[in-house]
Amino acid sequence: MANSSPFEAVHKHLGANFSEYDGWRLASDYGDRAAEDKALEEASAAFDLSSFGRITIKGTDGEAVIDKLLTDGAERCGDGKWVWAVVGDMQTQSADILRVGKVSGAYIIFTLPAKRQRVLTLAQACANEHALSDVKITDITEKTAMLGIYGPEAVKTTAGILPFDIAGIAAGDITNISFFMISVTIVRGGWLDADGVELLCPALVAPMVLRAVEKYRKRANITPAGMDCLKKAMAQANRPFDGSVPLGKSRR
Repeated sequence: MANSSPFEAVHKHLGANFSEYDGWRLASDYGDRAAEDKALEEASAAFDLSSFGRITIKGTDGEAVIDKLLTDGAERCGDGKWVWAVVGDMQTQSADILRVGKVSGAYIIFTLPAKRQRVLTLAQACANEHALSDVKITDITEKTAMLGIYGPEAVKTTAGILPFDIAGIAAGDITNISFFMISVTIVRGGWLDADGVELLCPALVAPMVLRAVEKYRKRANITPAGMDCLKKAMAQANRPFDGSVPLGKSRR
């Protein structure tokens, strides 16, 4: 049985058409693919990223796990920043694209949906192989929700609907914000070459986040967009949705 997104009820209210993607039932489109593509190119489009993997790595050995796990990218990840990185597979001579961020001393690995379990298994195996005991590796994907707002107007429009200030968050930043005792992780950037803002929050409060987009979408010019639009855009950005590229050719 496919996983349901924490945003599913709001997708239904917005008239989404659904399909299954990597074991998740998600909005494929909202009835007008051309309008979704145009919004992403010219204004801002909101995507449900809940199926994308999110793995936290905490503890004094967390940095060592990251250094040994990633074949490229870890050395560029300072606190409050995120970078592109890859996990290599010498047997197949391929690499899996991912993103890694560091916030408040802990790491978050963001994976493509199909690569989540593989990266989790590799991280755990890395810690065991190198006897890195002071580390906690947790798959938080199904306990959280993630919304991405991408496009040339994404930052301006997102700032206009959020109840907290994101003006100081620059491209490549990742930060935690506490709002009414709810922790929200804000990421500036995303899976595309376009500018964007990503919001990571507990699954239980996810409908509240997407309802804000629903409430202000016409005034803020944010268009809900489905996975078909996102997959097309990722292909155009030379980032295949399956995340695999030849080893040594990470996409940044």
